Amino acid sequence: MNHSLARIVTSQLEQYLSPIARKLAQNVYLSALRDGFQLAMPFIFVGCMFVPIIFPPFSTPNSTFAMWWEKLALSLRPTLLPTYQLTLGVVGLIVAFGVATSLAKQYKLPQRMSGLTGCMAFLMLAGMSDPTVQSMRYLGGAGIFTALIASLYSVEVIRLCIHKKWYISMPDDVPLMTVQSFKLIIPIMIVMITLSSFNLFIANQFGLHFPQLIEEIFHPLIMASDSLTAVLISILICQLLWFVGIHGSLVVTGIMNPFWMSNLLANQDAMEAGAKALPHIYLPAFWDFFILIGGVGSTLPLIYLAMKSRSAHLRSVGKVGLIPSIFNINEPILFGFPIIMNPIFIIPFVLVPMINATIAWYLTSAGVLAKVVTMIPWSVPAPIGAAWASNGSIANALMVIFAMINAYFLYLPFFRAHEKILIAQQKERGQANEAPSI
Repeated sequence: MNHSLARIVTSQLEQYLSPIARKLAQNVYLSALRDGFQLAMPFIFVGCMFVPIIFPPFSTPNSTFAMWWEKLALSLRPTLLPTYQLTLGVVGLIVAFGVATSLAKQYKLPQRMSGLTGCMAFLMLAGMSDPTVQSMRYLGGAGIFTALIASLYSVEVIRLCIHKKWYISMPDDVPLMTVQSFKLIIPIMIVMITLSSFNLFIANQFGLHFPQLIEEIFHPLIMASDSLTAVLISILICQLLWFVGIHGSLVVTGIMNPFWMSNLLANQDAMEAGAKALPHIYLPAFWDFFILIGGVGSTLPLIYLAMKSRSAHLRSVGKVGLIPSIFNINEPILFGFPIIMNPIFIIPFVLVPMINATIAWYLTSAGVLAKVVTMIPWSVPAPIGAAWASNGSIANALMVIFAMINAYFLYLPFFRAHEKILIAQQKERGQANEAPSI
């Protein structure tokens, strides 16, 4: 490997990508979006946990166990289905509250009142002042983009009003909650009236509610987000940022989460409707369990190599990183080997997840692998997570095992090169320690 070329590439990445990535990571809007989705995660997980029970992972029960499972599903469905429908069915409302609260916190505005204002703005913009059965779906994944726009708009209006002192002041001895309530009366009024007027304008001009207009505008972008090109670009950005020491996963997931949530809920709607083919492939579980096996860069096989290494340094890192890597946490490997800023590892660190993702994509497109229908914590061990997220698909678990083997052989020559350098350094230190002092 040409190490001088690798060092030049690393230097260029650090020089040009680092400033951009840091600005993105510190952007208040991206931070608010990330926090909003994090707030919604527990509700999404709870709703998704019941998917295998409500929708058994087989088309026709042809065994005693399958028949028992089908019978259990029918008996529990009246109890579990409302939880599934309401946790996932109002995820847009939860995201609106989370995004508005987070942005208000960064602006040092009243957080809870701003969060509730974001919720009210979302309900107004989604047309819930006169709800219909069809429009109720915009409370869920179909209304994610509307929730983001409404919550950001409402907090910016509150910020403007407070900055301009367009609010009702109260005496100092009045309780804080009362002060905040009166302070936000005028901003809330402006938010609701402007959004109501905007709704009328949209209805008169296009005959649509705002979420419907968003669907029409963003449809090409949503379709593009569910493509192999989007997968590979996401991986490339994530890996290059991580390589220079920036948490690339936060940047990528912050951008992709709105698309992932909409696509995941579309898959669940299709499954609930009994569709034979689900529409979307690139979803959170595809990212977590086919691409980040053992952590970013699919580094889990490096644990085995490290624990068997002749280098004392690598053996110690492997032992420390074993348990975290099983749960997809690989900072001990990234910083302990190190992989970050190490020119030897830049090629496999970028290419291994891209190759595994490409294989998984084509196998899913061909129907060999099952599409994702559930969102589960990223810390679940990859084979279990891949099967669970696809409603019990053994093929998906086997794909993870294949990807681990593939990663092992792709990383092996680069690991040996790094190991050789460390062993040489280890011998030099040993000789230095044995040398007589003068």
